Amino acid sequence: MQRCLWILLLGLALSACHDDNHDRQEQPVEKPEPVPALAVGTYSVSIETDQELPTVGKYYSGADGSKLVVLNDAQDRAQIVMHYDVATNTWHSNQSDKNLKLEFAHYEKITDQKLSVNELVGRYTLSLVDGSSIPVEVKAQGQMVSLDQNCRFTAKISESVLANTVSYQFTENKCSALKNNEKGYIVVDQDLEPAAFRLLSDRIGAQDLWAFPS
Repeated sequence: MQRCLWILLLGLALSACHDDNHDRQEQPVEKPEPVPALAVGTYSVSIETDQELPTVGKYYSGADGSKLVVLNDAQDRAQIVMHYDVATNTWHSNQSDKNLKLEFAHYEKITDQKLSVNELVGRYTLSLVDGSSIPVEVKAQGQMVSLDQNCRFTAKISESVLANTVSYQFTENKCSALKNNEKGYIVVDQDLEPAAFRLLSDRIGAQDLWAFPS
């Protein structure tokens, strides 16, 4: 009788151990975030590279969890664009390396403000990195229209939860040069003056367009 009791207790112990191991195996491994989490606001950031000077840029963090990171090359054109989409809980990047992970060497909160769509109303010349340009007009109610018959597109501009930015999405695009800029952000960055704003996308091959008042 005593032997049967020991066998029963041993069986229960082994079963509990097996269940505990099974539970631990079932727990998903959390994937580390590719970008450090900073509080709501706008930041000037830098990352160390193998070059003499660090790569610098901006980090935009919204109250709803949205995030946008823009790191510039030596000519201040966007080299890395990363955007966190709260709807899908996913980071999107213009980089082919999907395992890219950023570590900030320095960050500093800077002054920012809510950007209204109507603040952008006017005519601009969009400057591409290759030196070409596209004349556009931003109309009231957030419509951007190309004035170049060889590069025609229209876009809808909407307010964003990220300070110093609004979002845009093409509603028509017959401009091959902007085939990878279907949607993204319009960003006002005083460090790029006299450019009024830049037009960015997190898609691979997207252009960084600088808009100069015309």
